Amino acid sequence: MDGCVVRLHTVKFKPKIDGSRGDFTAQPIKVHFYELLGISDANELVPQVENKDILSSVVALFDVSLPDVGPRDVHDTVHSHGTHTIILLRQPSDVLEEYRSRPLPIPRREPVRSPVPAVVNGDRESEGRYLQVFSESEDSSDDSSDEHEDGEEGTEPRSAWETFCTGLEEFLARARERRAQRDTPGDDQPLLPTAVGAESLIVGAAAYELKTLSTGEKVLQLSLMATRKRYRNCGVGRYIIELLKTQSVCGAYDAFLAHADTDAVDFFSRCGLTDDALLNDKFREVRDEWTNTTLMSYLPPFTTESESRNPGFSLMLPELKLEVEMARTKALAAYQQQAVCVTRLVREVKTLREQLELQRRDVDNLNNELDKERERRHRVEQQFLEYKLRKTRQLLERQVIYDSDDPNQNDPESPSEPISSPPSPLDLSLDAEM
Repeated sequence: MDGCVVRLHTVKFKPKIDGSRGDFTAQPIKVHFYELLGISDANELVPQVENKDILSSVVALFDVSLPDVGPRDVHDTVHSHGTHTIILLRQPSDVLEEYRSRPLPIPRREPVRSPVPAVVNGDRESEGRYLQVFSESEDSSDDSSDEHEDGEEGTEPRSAWETFCTGLEEFLARARERRAQRDTPGDDQPLLPTAVGAESLIVGAAAYELKTLSTGEKVLQLSLMATRKRYRNCGVGRYIIELLKTQSVCGAYDAFLAHADTDAVDFFSRCGLTDDALLNDKFREVRDEWTNTTLMSYLPPFTTESESRNPGFSLMLPELKLEVEMARTKALAAYQQQAVCVTRLVREVKTLREQLELQRRDVDNLNNELDKERERRHRVEQQFLEYKLRKTRQLLERQVIYDSDDPNQNDPESPSEPISSPPSPLDLSLDAEM
């Protein structure tokens, strides 16, 4: 039984709102219900209280606090082979004393209720069935407005669920009897210890599971968590989260994951969990296990708790200050080096951009000059062709006139007028420039 039940030190809680209720103490117990209920001669978690009644109270607490989950899913989660549950239980004597010291309730006539139907096969529950377990009316009269939804009826009921449902009616009947004892004023007789049951002792609970992802990382996944209404605003929820973050209690893990409802995101954020989408995408393997929730995570430090208790270095204040100062100096030097490197890189980039701009300008100037040179050469060639065409035409005209006027044009011995060669394009260009 030592492996399925771990008792921790009793903790004192103080309400944050003065006058809401008095201080109280509770003992956290880590329970593996699957193994505990499988042991026939297991010791009782609380003297004179059956272990199955503790399980029924935990299931009732989760079902009343989380009505969208369903009683069968709650039971299957808590009674799973890989699930551990942390329960905060008060001492029966403290609860009895608290009941005895409160003012007697005013007797009232209650309407006759029809008997609650028993569960034979499946998980069909009457609406508000678990609301009769907790006498939250002791704290406020409007708590009975909590809604309750049934889980989906399975085609093949599980034996563990059937076993749980078999003793559920007896537990509910005893819970009603105990509540009647507390609500019925006695004739100057103190309240008997039989008026205190498992439902009166439970303060809060959380069910979690350690699992290994496909990436090889080991994570602690919070499945269910709830606190009784009369014990809220006393730091119970934050204390449970701190227990889950303590690896000496829950075991070693690489990340602590929780699927938070919309109204619980702020609470988990104050407890050190983050809803960073980029970081939590690393755990997308478990992201879709719950709907309409936000995946939040807590990453533990690299230093384990045993290393923190035995750090291997001096804890003297002057030496700690010296080490902090040295670490600060090294961090500052590293930052300065990074700043110098970044500054020089920025200057280098700026210089390269200026050089690139100058080269681009030179290239543009050269392209402009080349275009001008091409245009000037094209103009010179055109002038040369026009000049050559004009001279050729003049020579032809002269030849025609000469042939018509010279009678000795057929005389081979007659001297002929030399024909001048046309000017070169260079001469034309020089003439055009002059």
